Amino acid sequence: MALTSRSVFVIVVAVCTTALVALQPYAAGYGAFRLTLLEELLMRWKDPTWQHGVLAPFIAGWLVWKRRAELAALPIQGSLAGLGVVLFAMVAYFGGYKANNYYLGAFAVMLFLAGATLAGLGWAHARRLIFPWLMLGFLWPLVFLEDSVSFRLRVLMVETTTWLLNGLGLETLREGTALISAATDSHAAGERFSLKVDGPCSGMRSLFALLMVSALFGYFRQASLPRRLFLFLCGFPLAILANMARLLILIAGTMVLGQDFAVGDQDKEVSTFHFLSGIAVYLVALAGLQGICRLMGTGPAQAIQPAQAIQPAQPLKKPTLPLTVCALAVLAALTACRLSPEVRAGESAGVILELPSAAGRFLGEPLPPDQAEKTLLPEDTQIVKSQYRSPGPPELRDLAQVTLVLAGAERRSIHRPEVCLDGQGWSLIGSRVLPVEIAPGRVLRVRDLLVERQVPDPAGGKKTLRAHYVYWFIGTDVSTPSNAVRVWLSTWDNIARNVNHRWAYAGITLWVTDTLDPQASGQRQRDDAATVRLAEEILRAVVPHFQKDFREK
Repeated sequence: MALTSRSVFVIVVAVCTTALVALQPYAAGYGAFRLTLLEELLMRWKDPTWQHGVLAPFIAGWLVWKRRAELAALPIQGSLAGLGVVLFAMVAYFGGYKANNYYLGAFAVMLFLAGATLAGLGWAHARRLIFPWLMLGFLWPLVFLEDSVSFRLRVLMVETTTWLLNGLGLETLREGTALISAATDSHAAGERFSLKVDGPCSGMRSLFALLMVSALFGYFRQASLPRRLFLFLCGFPLAILANMARLLILIAGTMVLGQDFAVGDQDKEVSTFHFLSGIAVYLVALAGLQGICRLMGTGPAQAIQPAQAIQPAQPLKKPTLPLTVCALAVLAALTACRLSPEVRAGESAGVILELPSAAGRFLGEPLPPDQAEKTLLPEDTQIVKSQYRSPGPPELRDLAQVTLVLAGAERRSIHRPEVCLDGQGWSLIGSRVLPVEIAPGRVLRVRDLLVERQVPDPAGGKKTLRAHYVYWFIGTDVSTPSNAVRVWLSTWDNIARNVNHRWAYAGITLWVTDTLDPQASGQRQRDDAATVRLAEEILRAVVPHFQKDFREK
């Protein structure tokens, strides 16, 4: 039985995509060795936030199958423009391999599928396959969004829920990302309910799944692109409202049934009621989508074109030029990855790996690296830590911990602090870039994270500890508070110079001590603003000792 043009197209694209995704070891991320894109997907899909990605290939395939008769009726008219897209995709694929960047690989694979369709089948096919292609995009976990989007969702939900509860007459206090019942004549603060909104309850787990559902809703329930786009965008506010509904259910359950039954031990294991309340997220969101669809209607009916007679596809006697070029481009990219030398480690650094024993009014005491740091980071990673304290009794003393990390050969030596802070029990409350004048006319831009966690209270309960964590990245001749900028600069070095830019990382931890006893904390009471001023003072005192571009000439 002779192969048809479409059969050859499917076979060539399937083989090429399999090689790109499943055969080529691609990126290590913060790991010790490269994983294929498929191995990365299988690892990320274990996280409930991204489990919906497993369904994306099946949904995309089903959408194509539903239009199989319409696609079979279209003429095959390959476009040279598609070859340009394929070639660009393979350059991006190789660049992502050199840069050790999973996201560039995902982008390249998606771009290859679009370009190959355009080159092998033509514009008519590409237009009809754009929605299945977009749905396939939900396949890829966008983990880099977790910190920024999750944090903003948490803050928005907590603020809105606090406003709603107070509006309903249930006086509620907001402490960071926690909702606490206000004190009344008959109840102490937090006695009626105390609910902390952590990362898993931020809405991230449902947001992207609901966006995928809203896209399908719009595609099948609306007739025009603007109306479909509007319904898709409704997924964002619906995800927030649905998670707010879950918070209200948990609060009501706590007030009626008790904290242990409704929430469970938030530090160890949530209750069955807490787990089942997650179903409300999807029920509320789906009801919202259905309600919006009813209000919108389906829109004006589109003109239906007369159906064309379906002609059987012609047998393909020899491979077509576009598919041959696509296959050769993939082969060239894979060969380049295999033969390209590994990126060499940079030799120079922008820091002197030594913290001063005295800086300004502060005296430093060296601290050993944590055991977790020794275990998780490569052996050639260098770490120095010191605790700085000002003289005087506890009620007048200031304390701060300074950490300096110099990367080794592997990329995982340096990463965003947000990755570790969550594992240490800290929750992110705020993030901003803070400009600090180290010397007249010389400004250092750092990132200031406001974090909090629950700590034991001397009375036997728990209290909230807040802290500022200030950090920045230091390259050979540049520093930046942005991990995205650091990654971009490293990517350029990897590709253009075959050098892994040797980055250093500096961080300062300072507690907000206005609620702590000086005798217990060992330092004076400081509010949030005073703690930030202290951070600026320590930066001016310490940075010129180790950061080369701020050292006195």
